[in-house]
Amino acid sequence: MIGGFSMNLQSIIITDMMGVLILIVLMISSALVRQRRTPSDRLFTIMCILTALSCIADALAFTVDGQTYAGAHTSAVLLNFFTYTTNILVSLFWMLYVDLRLYGTIPHMLRTLKRTFLPAAVGLIGIIVNTRWNFIYTFDEQNVYHRLPFSTFYFCITYFYLISSVFIRRAHRKRMGKTRFVPVWLFLTPIVFCTTAQFLFYGISLAWCSVAIGLVSMYMGLQNELAYLDPLTSLFNRNYLNHILKQYTYIHTEVRGIMLDMDHFKDINDTFGHDVGDAALIETATILRAAIPENGVPIRFAGDEFMILIPGGTDADIEQTIRNIRKEEARFNEKSKKPYRLLFSLGSGVLVSGGSSEDFLKEMDNRMYEQKKQRHAMEAAS
Repeated sequence: MIGGFSMNLQSIIITDMMGVLILIVLMISSALVRQRRTPSDRLFTIMCILTALSCIADALAFTVDGQTYAGAHTSAVLLNFFTYTTNILVSLFWMLYVDLRLYGTIPHMLRTLKRTFLPAAVGLIGIIVNTRWNFIYTFDEQNVYHRLPFSTFYFCITYFYLISSVFIRRAHRKRMGKTRFVPVWLFLTPIVFCTTAQFLFYGISLAWCSVAIGLVSMYMGLQNELAYLDPLTSLFNRNYLNHILKQYTYIHTEVRGIMLDMDHFKDINDTFGHDVGDAALIETATILRAAIPENGVPIRFAGDEFMILIPGGTDADIEQTIRNIRKEEARFNEKSKKPYRLLFSLGSGVLVSGGSSEDFLKEMDNRMYEQKKQRHAMEAAS
């Protein structure tokens, strides 16, 4: 990570400061997106901040390397301690970020963390131990940094989490098809190239700037997803539905779905105003997120109509999801202090391998409106 003082200090500082500048621009340009305050957005922000601080620490570490004035050795120790630590954390956070972006749930991310935390834990403990017994890196009498053989383990930790993110992406795609825009390779390519060069050619410093470039590349790729998100509810929109139905049809994935319509939504708008109507739509989105299985895809279909897709799901999954929706619906109506009640009409359907997506949508729509007619007939009779 940190090379000797004989390196071209000026070029190293310029490279690291370019990384900081890139991240500042990224943070400014992504401010509106990060206002969503989703867990994945928070994790992305943390990675940006840690990477910017590491670029600064990397430049400062080169500046004090080989210096013998008072405090130089302590500064070198602390700066290298920081960059080794953040190297582990950023690579770990990246893997968790991919998991969170793909699966969308903190419990799933925590299960992934539980399965993969050991290398990071060993690495962090090793960094602490190295402050007393040097086996990762050391400083000679002239305060010049020297990489020791065990430092290779820390490159391995980085590659472990980078490769793990690829396997997480592949497993998700195999299970659900290409349903999320997570351009993993846009992030990985500059980092793999630069960290490999840094490992092979002792003394150059490219890693942290490459992480900054990777984060920008990742962010640019993720902008595609904004075109597929409903701005009010943050659920996927109709454009996204068309996109993934083509994907499911292409890879011959069987999909089950539920179409959902809010009963008496017009009455909510007419009685309480459109602001309250928008709040009801947001509450509905919250209910759907709480009700769907981990592989469920929640969509705002149109107006007050919503949809849940369950790729590879079973009839039992559909039945359980409907029960979950009814349970969340009842909980809201019992405990909420809102001036309205939420009632849903539901219809389910199956898109079989080789089937027509139009027939799939029509099947759900017909069953949903059949339930709505029955409910309205019962209300009229009472």
